[in-house]
Amino acid sequence: MSQNKLLTGLLVGAAVGVIVSLFDRNTRNDVMNKSKKATSNAKYYAQNRDELVSTAKQQAEKVQNLYSRISEDAAYVGGKVNELKDLTPHVKEMALETKEAFVDTKEALVESKDDVKAAFKEENPSPTSSLGEGSDSSSQSGSGSGSSTGSSGKSGSGSNTGSTGSSASGSTGGFNSSTGSSKNV
Repeated sequence: MSQNKLLTGLLVGAAVGVIVSLFDRNTRNDVMNKSKKATSNAKYYAQNRDELVSTAKQQAEKVQNLYSRISEDAAYVGGKVNELKDLTPHVKEMALETKEAFVDTKEALVESKDDVKAAFKEENPSPTSSLGEGSDSSSQSGSGSGSSTGSSGKSGSGSNTGSTGSSASGSTGGFNSSTGSSKNV
């Protein structure tokens, strides 16, 4: 019984809604024009059933083509998503390797910078440090300045420039211009 009241209530409400909507002149004219067009189409297709069948088949083919394109697109997108899932770990690994390479390069650059600074300090001692060491090193090296320039007896291109001096550790350092690196012996 309650279903009957529900159904009648829906129908009465819809009828009242339609009547209220038709109070507007533009809505009323639009409904009249569409009703006349639907009536004329119904009469036309009632007389030409073959055309109705062909039109229905064309619409069905359009819907099938649309469905197949959508399914192909969905399969393509699904494949790309799976490919992206497989590719993500590789990209992450490559990013980590690149980061490590940059960190290693930065560390090597810092070490090279420190080596160049050390080599530059050894080649161009400050006036105060050479004066302080000059009296001891000049008597030992025999040159008076505490530095010597020349080849080390090894064959190869480039020149070795270095300074020798008496220091507490007794180290000799130099800069090899052919390789661009400094060496401490």
